[in-house]
Amino acid sequence: MADSKSVGLFLLLPAPLNPIGAFDAETFKASFRDVLAANADAKFIGVDLTGIDFVYSDAYNAFMQFHQELSKRNGTFAVLADRESLARSLRKVGLERFIRIFVSADEMASFLPVDQQASALEQAEKSVAEEPAKPVEVEKPAEAAPQETPAVQEVPATQESPTAPVTPAAPVVEPKILDKNPLVDETPSSKGSLVAVIVLLLIVIAVVSYLIL
Repeated sequence: MADSKSVGLFLLLPAPLNPIGAFDAETFKASFRDVLAANADAKFIGVDLTGIDFVYSDAYNAFMQFHQELSKRNGTFAVLADRESLARSLRKVGLERFIRIFVSADEMASFLPVDQQASALEQAEKSVAEEPAKPVEVEKPAEAAPQETPAVQEVPATQESPTAPVTPAAPVVEPKILDKNPLVDETPSSKGSLVAVIVLLLIVIAVVSYLIL
């Protein structure tokens, strides 16, 4: 078709419109089969629905037929729907499980099938493995400044170290032991006085008794 263009792996076909401005599914079926007949190697084909807000159920059925025919070639069918309402309605009926739904040309251009994704990943891993590893420079820790050891002042051998003053010991006082009872006066003078007092008392008693009689 004259208006078809390549976007990544896909051959993107324009969307035919009917007189009321809706997507014409029958006209697009004919165009799709003409492309398949003219391109035996074509596996990735899409339709450009840019600017279209909705499609009818006959378009859903046509997209499923395109998916089945391209699956026989290990390919896939895709739609480019830049309007959120159209993309949402396509997902709502479950078409995203069979066809690819892209919201921008850049997203469609970056598409890779599963087998090519695995191949690209293996190639990237191989490139990384073959790339010589750069030596890792390890930053040496800063050396600490040497610490100065404080000088120890030596004492001359002849110098005598000062000694603490010696306190004289207190004299020990021994306790005195009393051999006698201090309350008992056993001196001879005290005994004589006691006898004199007794004699005097007896005399006084005798005089008083005589006078009374």
